[in-house]
Amino acid sequence: MISVAILGAGELGATLARRLAESGRCRSLVLVDADEGRAKGKALDLLQSGPVEGYDTRLVGAFSLDGLGALDALVVADPPDLPVAAPDVAPPESFVKSLARATGPGVLLVASAHGAALVGAAVRAGLARARVLGSSPLATAGALRAGLGEELQVAARQIELTVLGLPPDRPILPRGSATVGGLPVERLSPLAERRVLEAVRRRVPGPVALAVAAERVLAAVFARATSVLPSFAVLEGEYGHRHAAVAVPCRLGRGRLQGIVEVALDGVDRTAFDNLAEHAALAAR
Repeated sequence: MISVAILGAGELGATLARRLAESGRCRSLVLVDADEGRAKGKALDLLQSGPVEGYDTRLVGAFSLDGLGALDALVVADPPDLPVAAPDVAPPESFVKSLARATGPGVLLVASAHGAALVGAAVRAGLARARVLGSSPLATAGALRAGLGEELQVAARQIELTVLGLPPDRPILPRGSATVGGLPVERLSPLAERRVLEAVRRRVPGPVALAVAAERVLAAVFARATSVLPSFAVLEGEYGHRHAAVAVPCRLGRGRLQGIVEVALDGVDRTAFDNLAEHAALAAR
């Protein structure tokens, strides 16, 4: 069982706290928010729900990251003092340094939708690449699966795919990678992927989808077996790029990012990915 602090007690932070508590994976959860009353109130509500829901996770609220002690994971959810609304916006240096101090040897997971910039900044601040991830690409992958399920009139869980690039605004769905029943989606409906991609680009994932994605990525990180999930990570030579925080398929397990899976891309997808990776690397300088 792990100890987790969640930064931000808004809809995303509170939803994630509930899901983690109910999962039984956490021995302790701390909700941290500048509005201490909100953090403590939501933590108390979740704590008192434990006997009804059948979990006994220790939950508390706090107004600061200071003095939290050793953490297995620090999750950035929706803190009001983080003015990052797009991958091109660099987070404040002081904020990133405070995260690095609080994370220590644990894992930093960015759960917010536009998490690429913060993932890159945290690595530049000195955190190990293997311990910094962003989980929202998995939420975008879920949105794509749901859309394709509707297009093809099949259950979304039957669709397999991955996401690269800078979702949610600029996702790349590698050509031929989305399958249903072992068949490429593009063979079943040549226009389905294009229509769904356009629809997904117009909408940022909601707090429930982001919370589910963060929970699943955390579970994969701390599992003994290795899983492959799309996440924001910093490239260190993979795909021919360095210092770029982008969405890629990541091997996760045993408390860290084990590695990055390099997907074969056709010419169009390769050009799009290279442009996004170069843009991310330049924005980080």
